[in-house]
Amino acid sequence: MRFPRHAAIFAACLFFAACHRAGGDIAIAVAADAPGGRSVIRVSGLSSAELAAAPDASADADRWRALMRVSVADAPGDQPALAGRYAIAGSTLEFHPMFPLDPGRKYRVVVDRATLGAVAGSAPVTEVVALPAVAHATTTTVTHVYPTADALPENALRFYIEFSAPMSRSSGLDYVRLKDDQEQEVADPFLPLDVDLWSRDYKRYTLFLDPGRVKTGILPNEQMGRALEAGRTYHLDISAEWRDANGQPLAKPHRQTFKVTAAETRPIDPARWTIAAPAAGSRDPVMVTLDRPLDHGLLQRAVGISRAGEPPIAGDVSIAPGEREWRFTPAAAWIAGDYDVMILSLLEDAAGNRIGRSFEVDKFDRIDDKPEAIVRRPFRVK
Repeated sequence: MRFPRHAAIFAACLFFAACHRAGGDIAIAVAADAPGGRSVIRVSGLSSAELAAAPDASADADRWRALMRVSVADAPGDQPALAGRYAIAGSTLEFHPMFPLDPGRKYRVVVDRATLGAVAGSAPVTEVVALPAVAHATTTTVTHVYPTADALPENALRFYIEFSAPMSRSSGLDYVRLKDDQEQEVADPFLPLDVDLWSRDYKRYTLFLDPGRVKTGILPNEQMGRALEAGRTYHLDISAEWRDANGQPLAKPHRQTFKVTAAETRPIDPARWTIAAPAAGSRDPVMVTLDRPLDHGLLQRAVGISRAGEPPIAGDVSIAPGEREWRFTPAAAWIAGDYDVMILSLLEDAAGNRIGRSFEVDKFDRIDDKPEAIVRRPFRVK
């Protein structure tokens, strides 16, 4: 049977389209239309045979990531794959990130169709996608960097960076640099973590100096030495490129300058603290003067006040600049009697020393499962 010429051409076009569909272009897009308003990355254009060859819901994350890998694109270095959930929805492959994607941030999506067998040998398809940046003014700033003391021991362990508004979930290591007094960047001073340490409101970021370099007697310290050297001045530089939760850069960069003193290896000794008791009937704060700067974050939750033998009383904690004075203002007026300053043994100074225990002699190879002890310093309200 003979076909009209135009029918033969039409059949040939259908055949070409089917072949192109099976092994041709695919489309990768991002949209903020998942349940709850969360973003989703979709891959369309896969053939039915390819979709059938995709991993099932019980497959481990490595198999899915071999097929579709999503990572941050606008940060230096080889970024880790984002955590999330994969799914086949009709004719579309979907990636639902564990945490919302940041507006304005670029993400690299790599789809390797060779893992599906249908197009073996084909090159992976790479696309960079982004949600639109939210149109907000650039107003977010760094409000504080702790420790605020102008001198830190050379074995200091951490910094806390606080912002005026919630930040994106991006890693702070991409935007923070440590420079010496010659404006030279210190190599690899910070501890890389798989999960960044943010407060629940994403306004406080914890940055660790690498403890392997801080602690003497272990390989990183012997090979590279400490990042900080006593007698020198350093700058912690925070780039304005760090983006807030609206995808906007910081309003301005921030620099924290500090001197470095000799290492602090003494355990914390609350017996060396002085307590200024308030008067009964007032709501004046009790003021505790510390013998050295202590960790700002831990001072807020590891120290409290109780009446002798009773649970902690309600009130507000404040810490003076320099982290050498702890203040507690009660919710109700003081009643004459005996009180205790209660200190949890997890309290640390800037170098990780705890009550009765030096960081230098602590062990990395053992997790202490004993409950935190409470040390009490009595005082009297008259």
